[in-house]
Amino acid sequence: MMRGPTTLALARQTVHHSWRGYLGAFVALLFGVVLISVTVTLIGSIDATDGRPGTSADERAQLDGLAAMFGMMSTISAFMALFVVGSTFGFVVAGRRRELGLLRLVGATPRQVRRLLLGESVVVAAAATTVGCLLGTVSAPAVLRLVRAVGITTLDLQAPSPWIAWVVAAPTGAAVALLGAWRSSRRAARISPSAALREAAVERTRPSVVQFVVAALCFGGLVATVVAAADEPPLLSMLASILLPEVVVIGLMCIGPAVIPRLAALLARPFIGRDVTARMARDEVRAAARTTAAVAAPVLAISAIAGSLLLTLSLTADWATAQNRARLHAPLVVEVGSPATAASDAASSVAADRTVATADVRRQATLAHDDDGSPGEPDRVEVVDLATASAARGLAATRGTLDDFHGNAVAVTATWVTDAGVDLGGTLPVWIDGKRVPLRVVAVLPDAPGLYAELVVPAELLPPDSVRATGTVFVVPRADVAATRESLRRTLAGTDSRIVDSGDWVDAIAARTRESNNFGLIILLGPAGLYAAIAMVNATLIGASQRRRQRDLIQLLGASPDQVRRAAIWQAALVCGTGLLLGGATMALMGWLVRRATTADLAAGIDAPITIPWLPLLGIGVTCLLLTAAAATAGIRTRKSPHRADDPA
Repeated sequence: MMRGPTTLALARQTVHHSWRGYLGAFVALLFGVVLISVTVTLIGSIDATDGRPGTSADERAQLDGLAAMFGMMSTISAFMALFVVGSTFGFVVAGRRRELGLLRLVGATPRQVRRLLLGESVVVAAAATTVGCLLGTVSAPAVLRLVRAVGITTLDLQAPSPWIAWVVAAPTGAAVALLGAWRSSRRAARISPSAALREAAVERTRPSVVQFVVAALCFGGLVATVVAAADEPPLLSMLASILLPEVVVIGLMCIGPAVIPRLAALLARPFIGRDVTARMARDEVRAAARTTAAVAAPVLAISAIAGSLLLTLSLTADWATAQNRARLHAPLVVEVGSPATAASDAASSVAADRTVATADVRRQATLAHDDDGSPGEPDRVEVVDLATASAARGLAATRGTLDDFHGNAVAVTATWVTDAGVDLGGTLPVWIDGKRVPLRVVAVLPDAPGLYAELVVPAELLPPDSVRATGTVFVVPRADVAATRESLRRTLAGTDSRIVDSGDWVDAIAARTRESNNFGLIILLGPAGLYAAIAMVNATLIGASQRRRQRDLIQLLGASPDQVRRAAIWQAALVCGTGLLLGGATMALMGWLVRRATTADLAAGIDAPITIPWLPLLGIGVTCLLLTAAAATAGIRTRKSPHRADDPA
C-alpha cells in the first residue's frame, strides 16, 4: 500500500505527464481566485479609505453606497467562482474514469485511487491559488484606479493590506477545488474496474442521496417563496429575486446529469431528421451526461443570475414609475438648474406667481442616526410642508395619520419599514444640532421614490440653514394649465429653469433610473460575466478534449472531418441552449415573483406597465452561444490526427 509521500510524489508525476487533463481545472481555479481576490480588495478598500482622518459626511455616505454595491458584486462573483471551480474539478476527475479503471485492474485499491486523485488536486490547487493570488495582488491598484476612472466614485480608494485577499481567496478556492475532487474521487473509488470501463462510454445520471437532499431543499425553499410572494413587500421580493437564482442553480446542477442531457436531446429533436450530425450530437450529449451537465453549468449560472437581475431592476423601475405617476397631483414641474441660493429664489418666484395655487418646493436635509449615544451614519430626509405636499405630491398615510405630523415626528415609507424594522409607533433617534432627538413614527407612506425620500419630517423640526432646496417645484395651477405655464415662463425668464408636464417629468425620472441601473449592472455583473465567459470556453474545451477518442472512432467509421466539426458545433449549441433555457426559466420565475409583489403593493386603479429589457437579454444568449460555438470549433481544429480505436488515450 502506498504511503503519503509516495502518493504525493506519484500525484506530481501524473499531473506532470497528464497536464492537459488538469489544464482546464487550473485555469478555472486561477481566474476564480483572481476574481475572489479582487472583490475582497474592493471591499477592504472601503474600510481603508474610511479610516483616513478628515473623512467628511458626504464621503462617508458615498463609501456606504460603494460598500453596498461591492458587497452585492462580491456575492455574485464569489458564487460564480466557487460554483465553476467545484464543478470543473469534479468534471475533470470524472473524465478520467477509464484511466482509473485501468489502475484498479492492475491492483490499486479504492483508497489508493482516492488518495491519488486528492494528491493531484492538491498539486493543481496549490499552483493555481499561488498564481491567482499573485495576479490579484498585482492587479489590485489598477482595479482601484479603474473604479474611479469609469465614474463609479470620485474618491481615491486606498488599497488594503494584500494579505487580506490572500487569507480569504487562497483557502476558499483551494477548499472548493478539493471538495469537488473529493466528491468525484469517492465516486470513482467505489466502482469496480469493469464498471469503470463501461462507464467510460455511458455515464450514470442518477443523483446521489446527498445531491437529491440538497436539490429538495433548494426547490423546497423556492416553492415556499413562490407561495408567499403575494404577501411579501416589494423590497423582500426584489432581494429574493437576486438571491434565489443561486439557490435554483445549485438545485438544478444537483440533478443536472439526469435533466440537462434529456432536455438537450429534446431540443435536438426537430433537427435530427434533417442533419445526421445533429443526431450524432444528440446521442453524445445523452451518453456523456456528466460532461454535458458540467459544460452547461456556467451558461446556466450566468444566464439565470444576470437575467434575473436585469428583469428585476426593470420591473422595479416600472413599479416606481407607476407609483410616482399615481401620487403626483401637480400637472406642472419646474426644474431649476442653478445653485442652491438661486434655486431658492426661483422657487419663491414661482410661489408668488398669481396663476399658481400651490407651489410645493422640494427640500431635503441630512440627519445622523443615533449610534450607541453618538452620531452615526447620515441619512437623507425629505423636509415638507404638509399642506402643499399633500396637494401637489399626494402625500397621504396608508397606516397611521398625518394629523400627528408635527414636532418630533417622522413619516416613513413602507419599504423603509421593511428594511429598518421600525414600524408605526416606533422611535427613530437622530442627532440635530449636536443633540439626540427621538422621532416618533406617526405615519407609513406609500412608496414614491421620485417624489419624496424614505424619511419625511415636518419643516419646523430642522433649522432653516440645514435645509437645502433641490431645485424642483411641483406646481398646481389656479385654473388653466396652459395659462400658468405661460405666466411661469415670463416669471422665470433669464433663469436656468425648465417647465415640464408632470408626465414628462416622471418619464425623465424613469429614464435616469434605468440609465443608473444599467451602469450599476455593469459593475455588479462585469467581473462575474467576464469569469463566466472564461469558464464557458474552458469547460467547452475540456469537454472537447475528453471526447477526442469518440471523435477519432467516428472518423475511423467513415465520418468526414466536416461532419465531426459540425457535430461538435451542434453539441455545443444544444448544451448551451439547454443552459440558456433553464436560466431563462429561472429568470421568468424571478420576474413573476417581483411582478406579483409589486402589483399587489399598488393601490387599486394603478396599473404598472411591463418593460422587458429584450436587447440585453438577447445579448446574453447570443454571447453564450457564440463563445461555446467558437470554443467547440477551436477544440476540433487543434486536435491531432485520429488515434487508433483501441488507443486508451
